[in-house]
Amino acid sequence: MGAEKRGKALLRLGVATVCAFAAQCLLTARRASVWDGIALYALAMAILAGAWRERAPARGEGLFREVIRGLWQALDRSALRLAMALVGCALVASAAFAAPGRHPQQPYMDLLALWLVGLAAFGGAFVRWGAFSNKALWRRALQPEGVGVGLIVLGTILLRAVAVEYIPSVLSGDEASFGLEALRVLRRELGNPFATGWLSHPSLYFFIQAAFIRWFGATTAALRLSSAFISGGSVLLLYLLAKRFWGRGVAFMAALYFAVYHYAIHFGRLGLNNIWDTFWALGSLYALTRGLQERHPGWMALGGLFTGMAIYFYLGARLVPVLAGVYILLWAWQEKGFWRAHGAHLILFGVMALLAALPLLAFFRLHPEQFTARWRWVGIFPSGWVASEMARTGRSVFSLLWEQFLKSILAFNAIPDPTFWYRPERPLLLWMSAVWFVWGVTYCLVHWRKRPCALLLIWFLGVVIFGGVLLENPPSSPRFVMAIPPVVMMIALGIRQAAGLVSDLWGGRKAVTWIMALVLLGLCTYESLHFYFGVYTPRRMFSDENTAVADAIGKYLRAKGPGTTCFLAGPPRLYFGHATIPYLAQGVTGVDIVEPLTDPQSLDIPAGAVFIFLPERAGELDALWPYYPQGTIWRYHDTRGNLQFIAYELP
Repeated sequence: MGAEKRGKALLRLGVATVCAFAAQCLLTARRASVWDGIALYALAMAILAGAWRERAPARGEGLFREVIRGLWQALDRSALRLAMALVGCALVASAAFAAPGRHPQQPYMDLLALWLVGLAAFGGAFVRWGAFSNKALWRRALQPEGVGVGLIVLGTILLRAVAVEYIPSVLSGDEASFGLEALRVLRRELGNPFATGWLSHPSLYFFIQAAFIRWFGATTAALRLSSAFISGGSVLLLYLLAKRFWGRGVAFMAALYFAVYHYAIHFGRLGLNNIWDTFWALGSLYALTRGLQERHPGWMALGGLFTGMAIYFYLGARLVPVLAGVYILLWAWQEKGFWRAHGAHLILFGVMALLAALPLLAFFRLHPEQFTARWRWVGIFPSGWVASEMARTGRSVFSLLWEQFLKSILAFNAIPDPTFWYRPERPLLLWMSAVWFVWGVTYCLVHWRKRPCALLLIWFLGVVIFGGVLLENPPSSPRFVMAIPPVVMMIALGIRQAAGLVSDLWGGRKAVTWIMALVLLGLCTYESLHFYFGVYTPRRMFSDENTAVADAIGKYLRAKGPGTTCFLAGPPRLYFGHATIPYLAQGVTGVDIVEPLTDPQSLDIPAGAVFIFLPERAGELDALWPYYPQGTIWRYHDTRGNLQFIAYELP
């Protein structure tokens, strides 16, 4: 460093030091503004940073210039594309900062349009549109591989969409609660897609379900179809990601098993947003992988879009940005010069993710309690579960956490789902597929230095920890949906490796390997489909008894039609407000009879009213006979012959 530069650096160091001491004096002075001290400290830091840059200019300036040059190249050195990107940022920012100031019942369609157009403008600035006119790209889709993948996607959708109104046979309370929120959207009582609704779930999903209800009516199928269709998108992304990692063979097996996996089929048939976790996670990681491998800005922008959109759906999808970040760190650990080579594209990835999530993040900034609401309710520490269990059992924190860990990590092999959202009465993997899953885990552990193997292990363990260990009542099946992609990929790897070992005994013939793999996969396919449609569905194990009764009452009242008044003698076990009843029986007025019915004349009973009695309150029916002797009695039973309720229809 020359004398002149040394003098400038010394001067900057002196000025920065004076500013820093002055800032500290302001921060400790009682009457001074804290922000004055912070601002002075910021000035001191900026001056000091300039002095350090003078001391070693080459590396810092080079990296900065490389990033700027990389972003300019990503924009194809086009001023028009730069303008598109800036306009996109401005549109998204305007929508994000205008949304919190509006009343929830005011229309938000203009802001939703601004957000979507802004995302399209920003992402479109980095897309090479000429690639879509490449005829080879479209011809490739018609090759045997493309046709095979298309058939798997179609089969995935059909296995979830056919008879979705009746399988599962009961509309759960959670599904119905989502449906009631969607109906609020259609009635314009809920207008903000960038907020939260029932149980702090982000409200954008309710708008998607509202569109299906508008097209198909307020039915059970309308609530569930979006899950079936998004499962088709998930299986396509699963194939593409697995192909990038291990080639076509493993990719086909993983995609095919996802299509027939009973756990994935079940949540692909529910009107809940859990299955969307797989879509956002797979999309984020596939686009990120392809973007980094090909150094393609368009794929990086798409990966950022998938990553940012995950925040609008089930809370388990909040693991997607964490997973993407860990994946990037893995890549940086294994590739020398990673940050210099990919810095511009990673900034693009992060900016796109931020733009996608920005409207909801702006809402959470004003309502931070909504962001952490579910964690406070079901987290083992904030809910007080750990403290109460320690007081009740005398066990240590480590002992409780170890038990939580064992329950969670054995969810697919040993510990059944204790909740009513699925409750298959066995682990989440059946006997044969569980074995190949363990083989796949073993393969990944042996080859943990390989980036794909490390990613699958981290992905699975992340779900185990954040969806199981740290939450109450593991292994709760809705919280483990995010683990389905790594599990099916490890099953495919396990089958492939098992078949390879058998093939080695026959001289290493490739044909023997794939015949053996297809046989093993076929057995797993039959096992899974037979269980879900041949065992689980006929037994009607889904949901709890109260919800099954509510579903039956809702369907009965739906047949009676709008304008009917229902007096429900169900409390304290069942109230008319159970979400399944009002969703299925829209237009029906419900009145809960809380106290035992002794004097019907105390009620305002219109003509054609219906009284419904649960079995334990059937004796109160006698009070109606003297006043309404011409009524009609109907008794409704479940498939096992158990009485669910008695309906007494007045003339």
